Amino acid sequence: MRNIMNIKTALLFGFAVAGLSLIYTSNEVEARPNFKKIWAATYPDSKMLVAKKCGVCHPGKTKKEKNSYAAAVYKGLGKRKQTNKDVIVKALKDAETMPSPVEGKTFGDFIKADEQPPAAKKE
Repeated sequence: MRNIMNIKTALLFGFAVAGLSLIYTSNEVEARPNFKKIWAATYPDSKMLVAKKCGVCHPGKTKKEKNSYAAAVYKGLGKRKQTNKDVIVKALKDAETMPSPVEGKTFGDFIKADEQPPAAKKE
């Protein structure tokens, strides 16, 4: 009788561990929408996204590096992890009208010309 209880306890413990490991090893999904897809849908005629991919906003090797265009878009998002697609599109459109580091040009001018928005001038 005691051996049967030990086997049942071991099986129950094994199933509990297996269940918890399945829960914790599942793929995590990012709460933010794919900004690249929203950017491509907002500017369907632009070839820049094909050439630069995430480099439109992140010119460096890491996603932490952002150019001045990314900073302009960020201002319109309202919060760091914005998930509302309409707010993101509005932030992109608002950033078009903002002045770029190049005097006399807006970010929209660079987007229409399929050119990388420049980095901010270092002072």
